[in-house]
Amino acid sequence: MNILCINTAFKVANIAVSTNKGEELSTLTSKHSESVLPEIDRMLNKLNILPKDLDCICVNIGPGSFTGIRVGLALVKGFAVINTKLKFVKVNSMELIAEAYGSGDYQTVINALSGRYYVADFKNGIMENKPYLTAEISKDTTIGLLEENLENVKIKVDITTKIFLKVCKDKVMKNDFCNSQELEPMYLRKSQAEENLQGVKLEKLTQRHLTDVYEISKNEFGTSGWSFKMFEEELIEPNRFSLCITENGRVLSFINVLECEGEKGKEYNILNIASKEKNKGYATRLIDAVKDKAKNENVVNVWLEVDSKNNIAINLYTKLGFKQIATRKKYYKNGNDALILNYQV
Repeated sequence: MNILCINTAFKVANIAVSTNKGEELSTLTSKHSESVLPEIDRMLNKLNILPKDLDCICVNIGPGSFTGIRVGLALVKGFAVINTKLKFVKVNSMELIAEAYGSGDYQTVINALSGRYYVADFKNGIMENKPYLTAEISKDTTIGLLEENLENVKIKVDITTKIFLKVCKDKVMKNDFCNSQELEPMYLRKSQAEENLQGVKLEKLTQRHLTDVYEISKNEFGTSGWSFKMFEEELIEPNRFSLCITENGRVLSFINVLECEGEKGKEYNILNIASKEKNKGYATRLIDAVKDKAKNENVVNVWLEVDSKNNIAINLYTKLGFKQIATRKKYYKNGNDALILNYQV
C-alpha cells in the first residue's frame, strides 16, 4: 500500500511516504504553508510515485497550531480531488506524544496559550477520553512536546517522523479508516483572533477598570484587601505596572506589580492578584505575561507571597515555576504564615 503521512500540527512538520518500493522520511522546520507541498512532491518523485498512485493519506488533525492543522487538512483534501479512491486515516497529537513516551498512567499536555492546555488522560498507555481544554494540569506524570518545553510539564518528548509513521501504519493495519467528511480539525478552542472578537483580552489596567477591580478584591480578600484609594494610587506610583483580563470591557482578573532593584539586578514583586472566577486560566495568563515582560526587560527575579493555607494558589505558583524561599510567621491578620516564593528569570 502506498501511504502518505502529513503532520503539520507542530512547529516541526513530519512528512513520510511508505510504499512497497521503500520509504522516505522528512522533517521540516520552515513555514509549513510554503515547504510541505514541494517536499511531498520531491519525496513522491524519488519513489517514482504519482499522487494518483497513493492508496491512503494519514493526517494529524490536532490539537496544535491552528494554521498548521489547516495546512495539513487542505493538502489532504486537495489530493482527494485528484484521487477519488483514496482512503484516509486521522491521527491526533496526543496519540503521537503517547507513542513517543510509552505505557503508563499520565497526562499528555500541549500548550493552548492564554494559560490553558490541551490535555488527554492515559491509563496503561491507553487514552481514557478525548483530548480536552483546561487551565489545570492534574496528573503527577505529565508528558509534553520537547519543542514547547513547558515549565510545568515534567517529561518532554520529541515527535520524530519515524514515530509518526509508526502510528499511521498501525492504524492502517487495523483498518482504522475514515471518510473525507470526518477529517475535521481538532481545535478544542477558538483561535486567539476569535476570542479577541468576543472581547476577552489582556490589557493595561487603568482608572476605568478600578470599580471592577475593587469588587473582585473585596470578594477575594474581604477586609484584608486593598482600599479603592490604594488601587488608585497604584496607577500613579512610580515603578509600578498593573494588568487585567477583560471581557467586553469588564474585568475578569487583575495583577499589580512593583519594579525594584535587588542585589543581582532588577526584580518584580507581585503585590496583588485576584480573579472573578476560578479555574479559567486567568491567573496563569497574567503571571505568564509578567514573566514574559521580565524576560524582555532583563529582570532577574519575580517574587510573590501567599497564605500558607492557600493550597490552590500554592499549587498554581509551583506549576508556574515558583519556589519557596522563606516563611514569614503569622504574617496575615488571620494568623497564617506567608510563604515567600521566587521565580528566577
